[in-house]
Amino acid sequence: MTALLAAVSCIYDFNPDLQGRGGVLVVEGDILIGDFTVVRISRSMDLTTDVTAGRHFEHVSASCFVEASDGTVYGNGSSRIDTRPADPSLEYRLVVRTETGEYVSEWARPLRASAIDSLSYSISPDATTMWVEVSAHGERDNIYYRWIGEETWEYHAPFHATHYFVPRGTIHKGEVMPRDTVVAYEHGEDAYFCWRSGMVNSVLVASTGDLSENRLVRHRLYSMDRYDQKISYLYSVDLTQEALSEAAYKYWTLLEKNSNDVGGLFSPEPMEMRGNIVNVNDPEEMVLGYVSVTVPARTRYFIVSHDTSFPRSRRSDYDYEPVYVLKKDWRRYYSNNYDVYMEHNADDPGRDQQANDEFDWLPARCVKCWLWSSGTKNKPSYWPNDDK
Repeated sequence: MTALLAAVSCIYDFNPDLQGRGGVLVVEGDILIGDFTVVRISRSMDLTTDVTAGRHFEHVSASCFVEASDGTVYGNGSSRIDTRPADPSLEYRLVVRTETGEYVSEWARPLRASAIDSLSYSISPDATTMWVEVSAHGERDNIYYRWIGEETWEYHAPFHATHYFVPRGTIHKGEVMPRDTVVAYEHGEDAYFCWRSGMVNSVLVASTGDLSENRLVRHRLYSMDRYDQKISYLYSVDLTQEALSEAAYKYWTLLEKNSNDVGGLFSPEPMEMRGNIVNVNDPEEMVLGYVSVTVPARTRYFIVSHDTSFPRSRRSDYDYEPVYVLKKDWRRYYSNNYDVYMEHNADDPGRDQQANDEFDWLPARCVKCWLWSSGTKNKPSYWPNDDK
């Protein structure tokens, strides 16, 4: 029986799908001493379940704690545990309690990650792929590395609208609108700029065991296509570097191989994927996941699209033309998922020169960035520009 596993990182979905068996508990997250520990608990869905929507896992309600060898317990049961004050000289384990039992990881002493020397990027000779790279070095006895990347990027709607439609009866800025109205965006208002975040969806591990020194120079972590929305304007990755034990490194490299070779003749069997987490009352239960204990190193890196040779998406790339809409048709267009783009060109011979309420409209997703892609207007506090 072959295990079908997708790539896993700290807190993103990795959708385990085990042929012939379901309900396998999945524990994701490492204990980060001096930082926050974030844990995600899920369970693979039995293949008899309808998974036509592509979901092969389900969230599991659980209480999560980090326990120290001196008896100190960190956390209040939530998945985000404050282990910033934890003593790096002690041993630690993760404790997870679900309705099916209590699960614990092996006791382990923290391994201290080496500092990240730098992050960089390179572009393939044909200018189709960008690689994000890391340079780092450490002590000779700490040769196994793992990285967790949290990405954030700014993107823009295809068209920069100057106005928007407010239907009659809508509460707008504390007032009920008495009629259908087109309103100009005020200073600081905008539907053009949005931000999205997510985890780097790859297993990121490396070893310097075969190198003459414990040093990585511009080691490739992950790639992006040149038309990837992530690098259309401004991209940031918050990279966490961890030190791994040999056993943890073997687990992640096996998972990486399995992810890249799904269903192959030599894919690992499910039992080979067993990590370091067990059910206290049923040690034979299959549990997926490997919890390491590390003092991590972190750094944030920005990539500005203007500084790369990748082309940005231009408005001409979008196959939409503004539609001139008379006032009597506003509600009908709005009901069909259109919204205002800007005032109609006064020089257009088709415009009623006496009217001041004629506007060009576009599909709403073209002028509202959160509809164009599933981002938000929540600009990160660390974002370095003035876009709003």
